Amino acid sequence: MRQWTWWQGGIALGILSTLSMVLVRPMGVSTFFPSTLGIVLKPLFPRFVEANAYFQTVPLTIGWEHLLVLGIPLGAFLAYKLSDDKSSAAGTGLATTSPLLTFTGGFLILFGARMAGGCTTGHVLSGMSQLSVAGFLFATAVFAGGIPTAMLLKRRLG
Repeated sequence: MRQWTWWQGGIALGILSTLSMVLVRPMGVSTFFPSTLGIVLKPLFPRFVEANAYFQTVPLTIGWEHLLVLGIPLGAFLAYKLSDDKSSAAGTGLATTSPLLTFTGGFLILFGARMAGGCTTGHVLSGMSQLSVAGFLFATAVFAGGIPTAMLLKRRLG
């Protein structure tokens, strides 16, 4: 199986986003993390969870977002295994990135997403497909910060 082109992936993502909005609700995954934390903490510290204002704003139930978050690495793994070209992943420099740096970057992205009231999935994919001004502004900021950062990292790792 060959890799998808950027436009094939974009069309597939557009169809998935549209189906999500029509059948369930707009996609977003950052709520998964505080929701899961609340689910884990509630049996251990019920009064803390009940008194915490933040936990009152997120659903403390396992829902479709949990399946989506679990499906992301599974889908990436399957796409990699089904792809004929395994060389592109090795050439990205990701193998030389430290696990601590990777975790720190992921944590900062998640922290920023929760402060912004949503993640890139919710703001960019769902927001832009709903023609939300905030979605377009957020996407502009992500690319304005992400492209120079990627170029600096590529130069450093390459």
